[in-house]
Amino acid sequence: MHTHSTLRLPTPPAAGSVADAASRLIDRLLAAWHRQRTHRATVATLRSLDDRTLRDLGLHRSEIGGLAAEIDGLADVSYVRARQARQLRA
Repeated sequence: MHTHSTLRLPTPPAAGSVADAASRLIDRLLAAWHRQRTHRATVATLRSLDDRTLRDLGLHRSEIGGLAAEIDGLADVSYVRARQARQLRA
């Protein structure tokens, strides 16, 4: 007795699920693009401040990148925690 095995190909995803996946991908890409633009604008704004203004805000020019990343949600909020710790020690 001879049995035939049938080759089974995976079924392609439904058209709706492909469109949904593409839509989610586009949404994520647009959100990332918007976050990057916001971050660049934050950095540019902080860099446009003179050293005296930054000092009045308790900032040094070298802290701009990290602070902007925290403000824009691209990094953990460590700057604020570090400042609070320094104030508690003082």
